[in-house]
Amino acid sequence: MSIPVDAKDLIRTIEEFGSAAYLITSNADSHPHVTHLGFQILEDALFFELGKRSTKNVEMSPLISILWPPVESGGYNLIIDGTITQSQNKAEPGDWKVHISSAILHRPAQLPFVASNDDCTSDCKTI
Repeated sequence: MSIPVDAKDLIRTIEEFGSAAYLITSNADSHPHVTHLGFQILEDALFFELGKRSTKNVEMSPLISILWPPVESGGYNLIIDGTITQSQNKAEPGDWKVHISSAILHRPAQLPFVASNDDCTSDCKTI
């Protein structure tokens, strides 16, 4: 089940999930690379410091996803898609700034019963 997160609620939602997340980048062969990173929020933007592999990946392809696991068992994940650019302002807390294009809360659909091979009762909807 997916629920869009409105832009006006995004920073508050991120703060509820905590200051560490999984950054997902891809290399030139589209192979994913997942890194657990801390970040800082400054004026409604996310700033990261990246390692060597993540830096190389985002220099080739700045499209990224960020995943926060559920706060409690069975809860929603927070997933953000966006682009990342190198910060030009040395006063900012990280080397890279995320420009968010979309955000959702997502969890597996709760099935009321075990579905047969031909029967899907998922409450997930395409957004």
